[in-house]
Amino acid sequence: MIFVHDDPDFEDRMRIVARDRRLSGVLRPFVLLEVGSARVTPAVHKDLTSFVHEHLHDLRQLELCDLNLPAAVRCVHPLVTLLEKFDAIHRRALKPEAEPATFVRPFEDAARIIAAAPSLPVLADNTDVRTLAAEMVKQKQLASLPSATDVAFAPDQGSRWNDIRRAHEAIAPMFWGEHISLDDACAAICGWIARLYA
Repeated sequence: MIFVHDDPDFEDRMRIVARDRRLSGVLRPFVLLEVGSARVTPAVHKDLTSFVHEHLHDLRQLELCDLNLPAAVRCVHPLVTLLEKFDAIHRRALKPEAEPATFVRPFEDAARIIAAAPSLPVLADNTDVRTLAAEMVKQKQLASLPSATDVAFAPDQGSRWNDIRRAHEAIAPMFWGEHISLDDACAAICGWIARLYA
């Protein structure tokens, strides 16, 4: 049995995964933790994996390594994250001083959470998303309730949106599976919010 952290080829494997996924300069041999005051409820428990473990699985070499993957990690519920993604986009998308590369990922993250929404666990205590969003606004965790008519979710052909599109395309290799276009992500966001408040 090889322990991943003791594997002399580990860094080479990371470089191979980074090269294959066109992530050179993005993947690091460590985990970046975001630490601070943040909402942690409602939560779900998830088993975690990594690019390296998935690469080893694809090579049929995973059984040669110690499966030291964390199981049942307590994570904030994806619908909380979704509301936070909407807020991040709302706050920065149309501010000319905000560099698109610093906020563009939430568009695709939100679209992916929306696509997964039917399979997500229900919110704790039978809370619905509208109630959760209102509570987050009251606690100043969101600037405002999400709106399907927010211009931050309405791409046009102006220079600001073209800059955002270029930044969005530049991060495509960061995602597994098919990349979601900025326009499709915004359509998914507006549709979901419209259904939420219908």
